[in-house]
Amino acid sequence: MRTIEIRNIGPIRNTGKIAISPVTIFCGQQGSGKSTCAKLISTCLWLEKSLMKHEITEKYVTGYNHFRNNLCGYHGITDFFKDDSYIRYESEDFVFVYENKHLTLIQKKHDSYKMPKIMYVPAERNMMVAIEHAEKVRRLPSNLQTMQNEYLKALKSLKGKVALPVRDVYLQYDRLNKITWIMGDDYRVRAENSASGYQSMAPLVLVSDYLSDMARKQEGEPQSAEERDQLSMEIAKILESDNLQEAVKSAMIENINKRYTLNCFFNIVEEPEQNLYPLSQKSVLQALLIDKNKAEGNLLIMTTHSPYLLNYLSLAIKANNIATAYPDAAEKLSHIMPQEAFVAGDDVNVYEIRDNGQVRELSKYGDMPSDENLLNIALEDCNDMYNELLDIEEECRHTN
Repeated sequence: MRTIEIRNIGPIRNTGKIAISPVTIFCGQQGSGKSTCAKLISTCLWLEKSLMKHEITEKYVTGYNHFRNNLCGYHGITDFFKDDSYIRYESEDFVFVYENKHLTLIQKKHDSYKMPKIMYVPAERNMMVAIEHAEKVRRLPSNLQTMQNEYLKALKSLKGKVALPVRDVYLQYDRLNKITWIMGDDYRVRAENSASGYQSMAPLVLVSDYLSDMARKQEGEPQSAEERDQLSMEIAKILESDNLQEAVKSAMIENINKRYTLNCFFNIVEEPEQNLYPLSQKSVLQALLIDKNKAEGNLLIMTTHSPYLLNYLSLAIKANNIATAYPDAAEKLSHIMPQEAFVAGDDVNVYEIRDNGQVRELSKYGDMPSDENLLNIALEDCNDMYNELLDIEEECRHTN
């Protein structure tokens, strides 16, 4: 089990100890710190992986402000740090502690590290569809540039049209002219002219499918420490060479990285519900859960503003409970939630970020997240205000 504790970074004051479960969700208002938590988890996961591959040295990452400026700079959160910022990340393999502007590392003895493919899906993903040939846009944020690169790889891997997780809508990529099309039964439009929901959905779903399939195809026994050390030595020699240009080094390291066996997929998604109708949110969540379930060890971490997303997640948990207790009911359940998207309640944690920067884990009824959360309370507030309007109307009738 991986855990992280964060204090005094951006709007976050104190998270307490967060358990990074197979499905981990952060909810709260805009600017509350949901993405800050997700980005710091992503950074620690990436650092752990890079240290295991010896792509980065302990000396480098523990150097003055290198963790803050370089690693966290990838996600644009460098300025969120304060003098008293604190992070503690712990897994079976490492402990990272950032305190007093300094990072310390403790490596544990553990030889069964599963090599993940890590993907951070930023909320700004729409632009890579809304702008034709967005790959030519300069000075994109680093995490968006990475997403753009993976999206192009996913598009180029397509054969024919592929179904998006909404009824009778498809995506097709014209490799020759580098044009992406959104298609229905009786229409075809360029993706940059399509509905904003499709522009949000397409890169998220395509990249998640592409990378989860990649990890599933390579899934197997983790490489031995000796095998990893051999690959790491080759990378170290390249990095130490003074005779190679940086572009050549990057290409050589990329080729070596292909020899690592991927065992799992860590999918970190900002606002999967973005621009989507509630039923479409359900379909996208199902697609993400299916990708999560493709290989043991996969992680799905999400930020959300949507009460629908939490309610649909509860459906996936409840369906799993029923199927576990009554195996013959699986087929009957499939019209509500496909079996491939079922998830065990013990594998899900939902964290709510309050206005004061404190983070609390939602309690569970049985093993489902409580519906007493800020998102549902917002819906209840609307009903309360409507009732108050009715009271005012009734009072006005009697006084006039």
